[in-house]
Amino acid sequence: MINAAIASAVLVGSYCGAPVQAVTSSKLNFHVPKTLFKSGGYEHREALFGIPPYGGSIAQNMYYASDTLCDFNSIDTHAGFPIRAKDDEGIMLPWQSPYILMLDRGGCTFVQKVRNAQRVGAAGVIIADNTCLCSVGDQCTSDPGHDCEEREPIMADDGSGSDISIPSFLMFKQDADQVKAEVEANHPVRIEMTWALPNPDDRVEYELWTTPTDVVSRDFQKDFKEAAVALGKRAYFTPQMYIYDGRRSGCQGVDGENDCSNLCTNNGRYCATDPDNDLDRGISGADVVTESLRRICIWDKYGQDDGHPPKSTSRTSSAYPIPWHKPTSTPMRSISAWRTAGVWKMT
Repeated sequence: MINAAIASAVLVGSYCGAPVQAVTSSKLNFHVPKTLFKSGGYEHREALFGIPPYGGSIAQNMYYASDTLCDFNSIDTHAGFPIRAKDDEGIMLPWQSPYILMLDRGGCTFVQKVRNAQRVGAAGVIIADNTCLCSVGDQCTSDPGHDCEEREPIMADDGSGSDISIPSFLMFKQDADQVKAEVEANHPVRIEMTWALPNPDDRVEYELWTTPTDVVSRDFQKDFKEAAVALGKRAYFTPQMYIYDGRRSGCQGVDGENDCSNLCTNNGRYCATDPDNDLDRGISGADVVTESLRRICIWDKYGQDDGHPPKSTSRTSSAYPIPWHKPTSTPMRSISAWRTAGVWKMT
């Protein structure tokens, strides 16, 4: 069996002993004014919606909206910063396309903000965080009424983001404040959003984020199997597993004890929800974490080199060719499936 030490090593940054290389797929920087330029760019987080121009970049003038952009009907493109010249009627000129728009976080979902920015002509969006991360300490001051956050915000899709075609980033508050200070001082700001193409070739790379008990994507995986096989070496697949950070979720106590029972492994460090909502019977959250680890290790052993499964698992019925253990089964039945597939011996 995989012991706690191996589980810890794998989940914090290595797969079965092989280190995981951090891959930065995008970059954010400022070219005007020069005082904002930072070697290596600014730390940021990409939205999980929109269509970035991979292998390209967007470099445009930036405007800072004096509106949350939550209500499309109230958006005033003649407002914001920097201050522009006025027309013959004394009204400030609108944001001149193409441009990148900076918005403050809050008031509505990220998707709603970016959608409205897209509708008024923005080529990209920067969401300026209004809350500091607790980890940065005195380097940042949250807006009034906001306490520091233990977790990084995620620019998630609220389920309606399929119509958004422009890219967007979240910028951390301590950096966003510097940028806003420049633009509110009516200094022109030119920003560049860049996206890498890690391995430019004729091969498509794709990922599936899931859990062993995910029922939502199960039909997709079965239906996609034929396409996955047909793509062959023209595609490279990487499975990814969701688990919870027990420390940030409050499952690891101050003395390192597990405060979340069998939802977690490693003294409350790595956690998952209970798939059957019964802590006394069935599959536990800790079982889900362990199963996620097994799947990552199996893929690291057999699929990482070419994105294809071992022949012993080719008879499985999904595009993610690793034996499933159903939520209604037991961990021992899962082990039996691994042995049948000829891969249990590696663990």
